[in-house]
Amino acid sequence: MTCREYRADWVRQRLDRDLKNNAERWRRIQSAYAQASAAFQAHGLEFLVLKGFSHCPDFVAEPRHRAQYDIDLFFPENSLLRARDVALGIGYRPIVPFDRHPADHLPTMIRKTGWEWRGDFYDPEIPVSLELHFRFWDEQTERFAPQGLDEFWDRREDRELDGLRFTALHPADAVAYSTLHSLRHLLRGSPRPYHFYELAWLLHRSADDLVFWNAWFKLHADSLRRLEAICFSLAQRWFDCRLPAAARVEIEHLPSPLKRWLDEYAWSPVAGMFHPNKDELWLHWSLIGSRHDRCAVLRRRLLPERLPGPVDSVHIPDQQMTWRLRFRSRWRFLKFAASRIFHHARAFFPTARSALRWFGADLELGANYWRFLLAEGFFDFGMFVFFFLYNLYLLQLGFDEKFLGLMSGIMTAGNVAGSILAVFAMRRFGLQRTLMASFALTAGLSAVRSMVISPPALLVLAAVSGLASSVWPVALAPAVASVTSEKSRPRGFSFICSSGIAIGIFGSLAAGRLPGWISRMHSAMSNVASYRASLLAGCIIVLLALWPLSRIKMSEAPPPKESSIHRPSPLVLRFLLAMLIWNFGTGIFNPFRNVFFARRVHLAVEQIGYVFSWSQAAQVGAVLLAPMAFRKFGVTRGIAGMEFATAVTLLALAAVTGPLSAAVAYCAFMAVQYMSEPGMFTLLMDRVPIGERNSASALNLLVSFAGQAIAAAVAGVLLARFGYPPVLTSAAVICALAALLFRVLLGMPKPDSPSPP
Repeated sequence: MTCREYRADWVRQRLDRDLKNNAERWRRIQSAYAQASAAFQAHGLEFLVLKGFSHCPDFVAEPRHRAQYDIDLFFPENSLLRARDVALGIGYRPIVPFDRHPADHLPTMIRKTGWEWRGDFYDPEIPVSLELHFRFWDEQTERFAPQGLDEFWDRREDRELDGLRFTALHPADAVAYSTLHSLRHLLRGSPRPYHFYELAWLLHRSADDLVFWNAWFKLHADSLRRLEAICFSLAQRWFDCRLPAAARVEIEHLPSPLKRWLDEYAWSPVAGMFHPNKDELWLHWSLIGSRHDRCAVLRRRLLPERLPGPVDSVHIPDQQMTWRLRFRSRWRFLKFAASRIFHHARAFFPTARSALRWFGADLELGANYWRFLLAEGFFDFGMFVFFFLYNLYLLQLGFDEKFLGLMSGIMTAGNVAGSILAVFAMRRFGLQRTLMASFALTAGLSAVRSMVISPPALLVLAAVSGLASSVWPVALAPAVASVTSEKSRPRGFSFICSSGIAIGIFGSLAAGRLPGWISRMHSAMSNVASYRASLLAGCIIVLLALWPLSRIKMSEAPPPKESSIHRPSPLVLRFLLAMLIWNFGTGIFNPFRNVFFARRVHLAVEQIGYVFSWSQAAQVGAVLLAPMAFRKFGVTRGIAGMEFATAVTLLALAAVTGPLSAAVAYCAFMAVQYMSEPGMFTLLMDRVPIGERNSASALNLLVSFAGQAIAAAVAGVLLARFGYPPVLTSAAVICALAALLFRVLLGMPKPDSPSPP
């Protein structure tokens, strides 16, 4: 070995001992192979040697310097069972007779010599095992296969090493099989660094051998060279070896997803030896073309269906197994199985993070976008819990729809004023800091609202809360625009809207059950107190949004030359008029949705939670389908159609009386109402310059809040006097008018082109 003079004495002594033991192991491997080879040849069986000592001298200079525990032999499939019988005849037995673990060989065969593990990897007495291979690649398990592997057998060559004669793969095919073997271990989450070291050693030594690499190129199909290039790249990155020109060309010609994986995750297999991860899943994903096959691989890797095999006392004959040995063997198996379960558990969250990173990059949505999405999740979840329960909480305190409508109108009026102030705050302090202040104030004021019961105080707090919370809807569109590109923006808005709705599914279930959970934990707590505690829990969740929000780097729009809100263009004015009518129509019913189910349909709070949860699920699908509808019909036509469908569902809600029909109509109403939101945001942001986005968003929210404020105050009075059917019918007529205005006013100049996917 090299560099002996730089090693400590104890290191040299240990290396000398291991080299001496490994030299003895090589002698025993020669003897074991000679015996097995003679037995197979006596029965007329042809075979070739894979890996192991056949790698000398191309992959390793000296067989005594290479650890080897198995003799890997390849047999044509039609002679495989005869080869197994011959191996049984000379004393080899399968470790697990009916092992169905995905592999390229029969169950590993050993001799029951009575040897036990002593903690020395170079113990010369470790029995040499036998693996009988019948294929070069397991297409059934990996779900893809390169071309040309059947030709390996026909190109086999006779070799000699230290007086040992054997048949092996053609040198070029030996490179291919080495890479396939390394890749198989990599894709199954068990990479062996020394496999890649041997490959790096070969690449380094043969970098100038043009004859060999020209032959390699001609013998192997494109699909095979592509897989080899992946391993060449890893070997070069890990061990900094020289690369032959042919190997470098193949690496450069790799498809972009494979190059991307190598750039981002090349070191993940090494890191996984210490910090479990499953980043190789995305490499496997990129190598498979079928969605069904991709799902099968994900299921196998994420949910292993098979326990590990025996890990101790496998070389001891059954008649020599004492109860102590059996107990120790089972104990070590349980420890190993527990370690594998713990490994998979530890890898779960890193795998989830890498999945977001991998697929998020495919969507061209970067880390800042996903952090913003997480912040939105905390904020929306907490506020959903609060607003779901707040009106029901006030009903228990004796307030009616008239007061609730007045309070909602005042809060929305606060939103109107706040939307103007929000623009100046965002210009003065920036999007990020303004949002963080808004989140903190909204949580604090909501907590105070849950403690106060005086009507005047409730109305004042509603106005102030409207001011504080108005920042979020004003900043939403510019914030998403700042963390997305023009190409990814429609998808970014769609995900933001759909994720907020998806969070509402869990928020509805949690909010519906939260008072009951708190009451069961504190049996002496009153019903009103349990509602109040639930409202405070929602406020705490809102505060959690500050953590991901603080880590976002937002690209701020350049400050405008003037400090006032820009004068809107004629197109924006038409947009705002249509939005005013639309928000007035939906604002008649939206503030009273939970009250509608409690008063008119007579559902309990948990049942309302289920209905709201199903409605949120319907919204997720509808919003995710929205880009497809906009591509097909155009943005304005798509928005108009969705608004007209909303009017139809409001008529259905006006007519229903039973719980089931009311729930179905409500789910349809929520789905089609919010399906139009991504199109509205995209239409507005695409039609104004980047420097005017904050102003345009503020004007949009100003008009929307104004419509909702008037609608809530008027609807509260009308509901108390006339009931739900006539009021909802009027809301349907107004929404139909809004649909007509969107179609006529925004389609007047020219039809808008479909939004990019």
